[in-house]
Amino acid sequence: MSVVEFFMTAQAWASAAAEAEHHAPSINDIWFPLANFLIYAFILVKFAFPLVRDFLRSRRDEVVSTISQASAKKQAAEALVNEYRAKLAGLETEVQSILASLRQEGERERNRVVSEAQATAVKIKEDASFLAEQEVKMARQKLREEMAELAAATARQLVERNLSSADQTRLADDFIQTIGQTR
Repeated sequence: MSVVEFFMTAQAWASAAAEAEHHAPSINDIWFPLANFLIYAFILVKFAFPLVRDFLRSRRDEVVSTISQASAKKQAAEALVNEYRAKLAGLETEVQSILASLRQEGERERNRVVSEAQATAVKIKEDASFLAEQEVKMARQKLREEMAELAAATARQLVERNLSSADQTRLADDFIQTIGQTR
């Protein structure tokens, strides 16, 4: 007989002996655990279940509130995203309209500056022409004055050279008679 067979035989005898010793439970063995379980169940139902139920209700309310807040935030974010998408879609046209208005404003400003420059050029030409005319007039006047002074000096020299004292007396008498007749 081998060692394995020996242990198997010993095990079979031990299990047969355990079945032979098993006897029917008494009523006290059933009532006390049952009463103990019922008291435990009553305590759980009376004290623990309301606390657990209230906790679970409050937790459910918190979860529902959090979900509704998250849903509202999600809708707000989606609305914001849609708004920005609409703005981005219209951005190119807005950029084009701004560029067009800036070009128009630049053209108007350029035209205004050009017209002001032309008006200023015309005024400068008119002023220069006026000043040139004035200079010419002043030069003519000065030339006339110089010619008159030169003529007077020449006449004085001629009179001094060609006029005698008898001519001076006769001229003075003629002058006095002319004055007398005019009065």
